[in-house]
Amino acid sequence: MTRRALWGQALVIALLALAASANSVTNGFAYDDNYIIQLSAARMSTLAGWWREFAATYWPSSGTGPGDGYRPLTILAFKLQWQLGGGSPLPFHAINIGLHVVTSVAAFWLARAVLPLAAAWIAAALYAVHPVHTEAIANVVGQSEIIVALLVSIAMGLYIHGRRAGTLGAGRWAAIATLYALGMFFKEHAITLIALLPLAELTVVPDRAPIRARLTRMRLPLLVMLLLAVGYLWARGLAIKGGSGFQPYIVFHSLDLSHADRILTMVRASPEWLRLLLWPARLQTEYAPPDIAIAQGPSVAQLPGLLILLGTLGIAAATWRRSPATSFGIAWLVITLLPASNFILPAGFIIAERTLLLPSIGAMLAVASAVPWIYQRIEARRALQLAAAGALGLVLALGVVRSVKRNPVWNDSETLMRQAIKDSPDSYRAHFMLGVVLFRRGNLADGERQFRQALRMFPYDPYMIWTLAERYRGSRLCYPAVELYEAFYQMMPANSTGLLGYAECLLALRRPDEARRVALRWIQLGGGLKVSRRIIADATRMRDSLRADGTPSANGPP
Repeated sequence: MTRRALWGQALVIALLALAASANSVTNGFAYDDNYIIQLSAARMSTLAGWWREFAATYWPSSGTGPGDGYRPLTILAFKLQWQLGGGSPLPFHAINIGLHVVTSVAAFWLARAVLPLAAAWIAAALYAVHPVHTEAIANVVGQSEIIVALLVSIAMGLYIHGRRAGTLGAGRWAAIATLYALGMFFKEHAITLIALLPLAELTVVPDRAPIRARLTRMRLPLLVMLLLAVGYLWARGLAIKGGSGFQPYIVFHSLDLSHADRILTMVRASPEWLRLLLWPARLQTEYAPPDIAIAQGPSVAQLPGLLILLGTLGIAAATWRRSPATSFGIAWLVITLLPASNFILPAGFIIAERTLLLPSIGAMLAVASAVPWIYQRIEARRALQLAAAGALGLVLALGVVRSVKRNPVWNDSETLMRQAIKDSPDSYRAHFMLGVVLFRRGNLADGERQFRQALRMFPYDPYMIWTLAERYRGSRLCYPAVELYEAFYQMMPANSTGLLGYAECLLALRRPDEARRVALRWIQLGGGLKVSRRIIADATRMRDSLRADGTPSANGPP
C-alpha cells in the first residue's frame, strides 16, 4: 500500500476519534476538575516559580488531609492551558480532544507493527470510538491519561518498528527513554513501559536469535530506563509519602481490610473490567459499595471473577506462539492495568473508567488479532464478508453514538452526579458526591437527603460522616453535627481533622468540659496552639459561669 493510502486510513481513524469526542469541547469543569483546577486558581493562574511543581503534590492539601499524588508535568500543562484561556475550560477540553485524535493515529501506527494492515486499522478504530474513554477525554483531569497513552504508544511503536527493521540504534533508544521519563512525570502508570518493551521482544518481534541473547542486548538500555524510574520515584518520594502516593480508598481503611480481602474484592469486581472493555453499554462514575461488594474472606461469589482472571492469563499463555499479537495485547492489558488494579498497592478507588484508557490499547490489539483468523474462514464467501463489514460498521457507529451521548454527562458536577445515581443507584458514593455538590450550591435540604441516603446505604465512610458534620456546623446545626463528629472519631480516633470545629460545636451546646478535652486532644496531635488556647479559655469561663449559676451543661441544642 502506498504512503498516501496509509495516510488516508490514518485520516479516517482521526475522523472517528474526532466524531466520538468533539462534543465534549463545550463541557465545563466537573468533579476532580473543580479541586485540581477551578478551586486552585491561585496555583493555576501563574507560571512564576514553575519549577516548584517538581517538589509539590498533584492534589492540594484539604480539610481531610495533606496533598497526594505527583504529576508535575500535568500541573504545568494545566497552567499553560489556564494562561491560554484565562481560566476558561474551553482550551482544556479542546486539547483533550486533539490529544485523543493524535493518540488514536499513534495507536494505528503501533498496531501496524503488530498486526496485518486491516486488523491494525480495526484495532485503532475500535480504540478511537471506545465509550469507556469518555471519562478521560470529557473530564479535564483525564488529560494525563491521554498523554501517557500517547507517549507509551509512540515509544512502543518506535521499539517494535525499529526491531522489525533490525537492531535499535542509540538515537531510537534515547527517544524511547525520553518518552519514558516524560510519561512518568505526567502520570505514574507510565512506569509500566519498562515491562512492555521486553514483552514485545518475547512476543511480536520477529527474531530467530535465542531469547537470552535478545534480552541481553536490551540489558543496557533497560538499565538506563530503570535508573530513570528510580530517579522519578526518588523525586516523588521527596514530594509525597506512602507507597502508592495516593490515599487508599477510604473503604479499605474504614473496614480495616486485609491485603487478602482487598484482592478478593477486586477478584469479585474483575468482570466489570471485561464488560467495560468489550461491551461498555453501561458506564458509571462511581463504583462503590454496596453496588460493589466488599470481600470479607473467600466466597463462592468471587468464583466468576477468578475464572475470568485465570482464563485471561491462560489465553495469553496459550497464544504466545500461535498468535503472538493476541498474547501481546492481553499482557499489555494486564501490565498497564496493574498499577490501578488494587492487586499490588491500594488505589484511591475500586474501579475508575479513566484508568482503562492505556490498557484498552492492548485489549483492542487482542480483539483485532482475531481478524486474520476470521478472514481466512470467510475469504471465499462474499455474503459473510459483507456481513462482517456491516457488523464492524455497526459497532463503530454504536461506539460513536454512545460516546457522543455520554460526553455531556461530564459538563458539570451536578449533571454528572445526578447521572451517577441513575447509572448506579446502589452506589453510596453517587449519593454522597451529589450531596456535596448540592450543599456547595446552597441546596441544603436536598443535599442533606442525599447524605442521609448514602449513610443508610453504607455508614462506614468516615470522611462522608465528617463532611456532613462540617456542613451542619457551617449551618449552625451543632446538635446533629456533634453526633456525626463523635461517630467520625470513633472510627478514626487518631485523626485530627475537624477537631476544632467539633470543639466549637460543643461550646455552642454548652458542654465546656468536653470542648476542653477536644481542644487538648488537638494539641496532643500536633495542632496549633492559638485557636485551641482560645477554646480552652472559653470553655473554662463557661464552666465557671455555669457552676456559679448552678446551671447544668446542656445536652441538646442551645
